[in-house]
Amino acid sequence: MNNPIGLLEIPKLETERLILRKITSDDAADIFEYAHLPEVSEFLPWYSHQTIQDSLSFIKFAKEKFEKDSWIIFGIEIKNEKKLIGSIDVRDWKGENNCADIGYVLSKKYWNKGILTEVLRSVIRFCFEELQLNRVEAHCEEENIGSWRVMEKCGMKFEGLLRQKVFVKERYRSMKMYSILKSEYQNDKS
Repeated sequence: MNNPIGLLEIPKLETERLILRKITSDDAADIFEYAHLPEVSEFLPWYSHQTIQDSLSFIKFAKEKFEKDSWIIFGIEIKNEKKLIGSIDVRDWKGENNCADIGYVLSKKYWNKGILTEVLRSVIRFCFEELQLNRVEAHCEEENIGSWRVMEKCGMKFEGLLRQKVFVKERYRSMKMYSILKSEYQNDKS
């Protein structure tokens, strides 16, 4: 099936330690393993998974978003374990503006190992070199220091604080906005 962004299937990307790929129902147990922990979803708009059915629902959501909207949700597989340890998505394409928003989640077991930096760099490259976007942006809660440090390590620039931008989990949350332009990405490469 051809989706609104013209891709027939979710591409497979590879880094030194990781494979970014389509998420399948075979990944449900791996997803549940990390997504059931409250600390993993603390800064995310969803609650921790209570049952494996929650993880299967996420897999269905990922498939539908690819087929019907301009979203790509990659599973993050660690090569040496052949295990899904998180996901990263490219979403909310701005049509003629050639812009996308990125979000990610990672198993707590793999925090502070440079995994998300490796993943985000690969997805930024994909956005600029394969999808020919002009701008990639991401935002995270102000208190999510680990997330905004990943963005900074990948060359993203802090644009500002979006005060009380979202109402999630019974409270308003302020979001830090980061972006990188294609011209900045190209300059960093040379």
